[in-house]
This record gives sequence, structure tokens and C-alpha cells, in this order.
Amino acid sequence: MNCLLCGGSLKVTLSFSWVLSWQQVQDNYLCSSCRREFVRIAGATCSGCGRRWPGMCPDCRQWQAKQAALLCNRALYVYNNAMRTYMQRYKFQGDYRLRRIFSDELQAALAKWYPRWQGWVYVPLPVDEVTWQTRGFNQVAGFLTGLSVKEVLMTIHSHHQKQSTKTRGARLQTPQPFQAKPTAARFSRVVLVDDVYTTGRTLYHAREALATVGVQHIRSVTLAR
Repeated sequence: MNCLLCGGSLKVTLSFSWVLSWQQVQDNYLCSSCRREFVRIAGATCSGCGRRWPGMCPDCRQWQAKQAALLCNRALYVYNNAMRTYMQRYKFQGDYRLRRIFSDELQAALAKWYPRWQGWVYVPLPVDEVTWQTRGFNQVAGFLTGLSVKEVLMTIHSHHQKQSTKTRGARLQTPQPFQAKPTAARFSRVVLVDDVYTTGRTLYHAREALATVGVQHIRSVTLAR
């Protein structure tokens, strides 16, 4: 088996005690060198967006002034150069295999932070029709393959300019792209799932759409911040 990013060989060492344990072999899609390039978020984090920050960051203070409540986003990784390159290959170059690298981690985090037995449902942010036609898949839904999700958001117009190419100011001025489906009103606890939290504009748009149909408790989880 080879690393999905660099193509190098992956070596799996199985101890005798592990063989006797009958445990399932864990899928590993990255070599140790590539894995080290990704930085897990640890230590003090902002209570609003999940970035590494003691207390509440300035961005979330601004959101707090605009919103009745913050999303309390939680993220797994820092959005560094390695993650940026990964997203470029996965999303924009369309390498659907790369979803496997972080799928298990993201799904495990959702189950730990917002377990379904507590009534939480997972809602991946949708992509618009133009993105679907050009890319052929929803990158967030790709991470959640095999997990029960509720697709209760739909896009109401298409963005012809990629979010990643916009300035921060332009991102914050993005008009509402989502509308909640009528079935969303059946759920009181929703976790929005996205790939990257940058300014928060997209996630707060999704939150506003769900709130209009009566969803009361809305949180978010992203792979990176």
C-alpha cells in the first residue's frame, strides 16, 4: 500500500501480541513523513470557532455582536500549508480517494463530541449545482461516507467564484446561499459539518437558514480551522 499524498510505501508492523488480539487492521493512508505535516489543534482554543487562542478570539467577538449565539465550532486540525495543499488536491483537483485520509478521525470526533444518542444529527454543508457538475462530489459528504447524515439544507444560488480566491472582506459579504428544507424542522439538535472554518460566514449562513424553520440547538464541526 502507498501513501495517498507522496506515493511512498507504507509499512505495517504487526506484533505477535497484536496478532493474538484479533484486532482489525487500521487503515493507514499517509506515511509518517506526510502525517507530521498536519498539525492537530491542542491546548487552549477559542470557544467560538475552535482556533488555537486563549479565550475568545477577535473574530468571534464580532460574530457574538451580530448573532444571538455562537456556533461553538470545534476543529481537528490547523489550516496550515499542508492542509491547504491537501484541500487543493481533494476539492479542486478532484482526487476523491483523499477523503479517506481524515474520514475516520472526523467521524470519531463527531461521535465523541456530539453523540447521536443525545439527539444530535449531522448535516453536511451542500455544494451548489455548478460545483457539483464540475467536481462531481461534495467533499464534506465524502468525509462522512458510511455515516448517517441528514441532508436538510439546499443551495439557492451558485457561487461562480471560489471562496478560497476571495478576500476576507468579500467572504463576509457573501449573500445567503442556503435554504432549509421543510424536513429540517423535525430536528432540534443539529451539527453542521464543513471542511474548513475560515471566516465563519458560510457556517453562520447555514445556521441562520436552519434557525428560520425552528431548529433550536445548532453547533458545527470542521476538519480544519
